[in-house]
Amino acid sequence: MEKTNNAPCLCGVSEYMVLACSGACDLGQITDLVARKLRDNGVRKMNCLAVVGAGIEKSIADFKTKNILMLDGCPIDCGKQILDKAGFENYTYLRVTDLGFKKGQTPVTDEVIQIVYEKSEVLY
Repeated sequence: MEKTNNAPCLCGVSEYMVLACSGACDLGQITDLVARKLRDNGVRKMNCLAVVGAGIEKSIADFKTKNILMLDGCPIDCGKQILDKAGFENYTYLRVTDLGFKKGQTPVTDEVIQIVYEKSEVLY
């Protein structure tokens, strides 16, 4: 596959990592933006949930040694299911609907992102 973008990858592995469902609905977009904000503010390194879903064993083994925060948008729990199927046992979990937001009815605003961010940044 030919590389088409010279932008550096912003994924990272550190002691504290965040993964987001990044789904297609409003809540998935919110989890993605919150994870990026955690990364940009130096709270956690963001990495790709797709790496786990794809079964990249070297990365999975490394991730299992880290303090992971998994952000899911809705009760389908795609991110949680991916981690559980890959054998993750110790990770912190936040589902956006548990904060009172509704799938398909939550505007992606700075205010909503800040509310979810503030709940996320203190979870360890």
